[in-house]
Amino acid sequence: MDSVNAACKLLSLGSAAVLGLYIAGQTGIGQPATPAPQSRFAGPTSSQTLALDAAGTILAVTNPDSNTVTFFDVANDRNRRIREVNVGQEPWGVAINPLGTRAYVANTISGTVSVLAVNRNSPAVARVLTEIKVGTEPFGVALTPNGTKLYVSNKSSNGVSVIDTASNRVIRTIENVGFHPRGIAITNDGDGEDDDETVYVTQFFGMPNGKPDGEDDSKVGLVSIIRTVADELETTVSLIPIGDTGFKAAGDALAKVAPPATPVAADFRFTTGAYLNQLNNIIVKGNFAYIPSVGASPNGPTRFNVNTQSLLSVMNLTTNKDTEQTINMHVAVANQTATPKLFVTVPWAIAAKNREDEAYVVSAASDHVVKVSLNRGSGAATVVSDGARVLQIATGKNPRGIVINGTDTRAYVSNYISRDVTVINVERGQDRVSATMQSDVLPTAGTIWELIHVGKELYNSSTGEFDGPTPLSPKIRGRLSDNGWGSCASCHPDGLSDNVVWLFAAGPRRTVPQHADYDPDDPSKQRVFNWSAIFDEQEDFELNIRGVSGGLGLIVGDDGTTPATPVAGFTPANANRRQLRSRGVNSWDAIKAYIQFGVRAPISPVDKNDPEAVAGERLFRQAGCQTCHGTVTWSSSRVKFAPPPGAEVLSNGQIIGELKKVGTFDPAAKNEVRATGLPPLGADGFAPPTLLSLFAFPKTFFHNGSADSLEQVMSNVTHRSAGTNGVDLLTGEAQRRQLIRFLLSIDGTSPPIE
Repeated sequence: MDSVNAACKLLSLGSAAVLGLYIAGQTGIGQPATPAPQSRFAGPTSSQTLALDAAGTILAVTNPDSNTVTFFDVANDRNRRIREVNVGQEPWGVAINPLGTRAYVANTISGTVSVLAVNRNSPAVARVLTEIKVGTEPFGVALTPNGTKLYVSNKSSNGVSVIDTASNRVIRTIENVGFHPRGIAITNDGDGEDDDETVYVTQFFGMPNGKPDGEDDSKVGLVSIIRTVADELETTVSLIPIGDTGFKAAGDALAKVAPPATPVAADFRFTTGAYLNQLNNIIVKGNFAYIPSVGASPNGPTRFNVNTQSLLSVMNLTTNKDTEQTINMHVAVANQTATPKLFVTVPWAIAAKNREDEAYVVSAASDHVVKVSLNRGSGAATVVSDGARVLQIATGKNPRGIVINGTDTRAYVSNYISRDVTVINVERGQDRVSATMQSDVLPTAGTIWELIHVGKELYNSSTGEFDGPTPLSPKIRGRLSDNGWGSCASCHPDGLSDNVVWLFAAGPRRTVPQHADYDPDDPSKQRVFNWSAIFDEQEDFELNIRGVSGGLGLIVGDDGTTPATPVAGFTPANANRRQLRSRGVNSWDAIKAYIQFGVRAPISPVDKNDPEAVAGERLFRQAGCQTCHGTVTWSSSRVKFAPPPGAEVLSNGQIIGELKKVGTFDPAAKNEVRATGLPPLGADGFAPPTLLSLFAFPKTFFHNGSADSLEQVMSNVTHRSAGTNGVDLLTGEAQRRQLIRFLLSIDGTSPPIE
């Protein structure tokens, strides 16, 4: 009788629920059994910051800030934290073999892959078996569906390591896969072998296509293709820019049409395009690959809804071509009738269901996932909406990865800043959060580490969460951008650079990485900010929050909430004005602390003892390059006063003494325009950029991107002889090659040249 009652109760759940329970491993009415181990993944695989075994019972999550990986028992929704294991420095990618007996972790700073033994029946004994040396700054890891080979993207040495999982040895390193390889996806042909699968690897940055930087189609996204049969680079696919983002601008900098001071609806008549940039992740579904990216629309004017976009591109795996069906997910949110709206800012990762034609895209800056439907025949993707509102599911803070179990019942999202995992019920008709699991502890309150962490949170957020003016006041949200459209990280991923030349009000300006803003030995010493030396405080970027991202900002009036107008220029200072507080600390102070202490320089793959690099350093010194690029920050640019500066150091709104004329300004260049329509700003020179980790920002050099290679940089005679009063000591091609080798070797371990 009890079994009959249990059966009736089960049937009341509906046929879909019964099927879901059956697939998940129910052996009968009563207590569910743990699913049996499986020797092969049912579908294609991809690199993520968290991983499941094939049965969907063990979940591994990396903790980059703590150098650990955390294991969870998620079988039958137990969602039990089992153990946190120490691995190498800054782990990002993780994979678990199909049987759930081995885990593989890419340690970005260590340059290794940790291999861990995992016991399905006693996961608490998880331990590191060995460390495998791979390339420089490994990031993504993905297993072939049968688990016999592991592919590792080495983002700073531009290659892919192939590891035989039986011997735990690197059996091949595929060189020159492309600049900054990141995401990996591997097909599954279903025959149980791994000798004819295909590996797809994204290149993080869009690469030049022959057009001047600043145009909305000046670069293309790239995906490299490797066949497992030979483990060689087979081809590279270009992902085409989109001609119309769905949002119009009130001006056109390249056409020298300045926007009105106060534009009205009729002024927004200029179509904007966008190219794919920040390609962090890729998945395979059927005959197509799906790639989320931060679309760049660099042509001015700068405005929150015409510069960065949320793109999802589709690649045909039969023809190895872009299907030209890229969608801008921001459009679906803009078309909502319901308010408030929250845009899909910084789409960072994606995962698809196995049996249904649905996928979920992670919005890293807006703390949610958005659901998309996929057309099995054409590959076309559509953002799911009920007409009034896009289907968005809130996650923890700064989600960076997502996986879905083999039964299409649960999705797991790793949240970098809140250091937890969001569990989402993705069964048909559900799409709701069912649990949250803490993967790592947060920094202790009141410590410098908490201050840095709060700054990292705000830097990566499109909204922000702030304290009210009194302890009893409700939290304040949404100050960092207009409806969650834009964050510092939109253009400065991990505090670095998106490699884009934006047509700002000052002119064409390549995004400056922030890892060298401060002297690491004395953080009170800082660079003058921006190419034009127009900012001397981090708080000056409040103007970007207000003017570019459309946010209310963090500087407030006496009531603690009303936005106080930030000061454009240098008098008075923006620092030390009243700020919103977040978790009890001043918001701008926290952001500044993150930039000072939390943004690291990428590690160079070039050996400092390479004879060519050693010879290049001698040439660097002889040519006086340290005149502009000396000191520990590899830039002579410095704030040499207590803000604000006096009139004696200013000219045309610039700190004139920090500018250097080195022959890089060409007023006749097509992109040497200002979004305001004023004459180009640059005749007085530019603040020297840092050379620290120069290798990490490829094919876009000088303030306006006029050089696509360091060879082109060295062909500028005025520039290369600026340190010797015009005497050219680098006339020989071999000399320039040696100097370039030295430049590519510079990173945080390089002794500074004063």
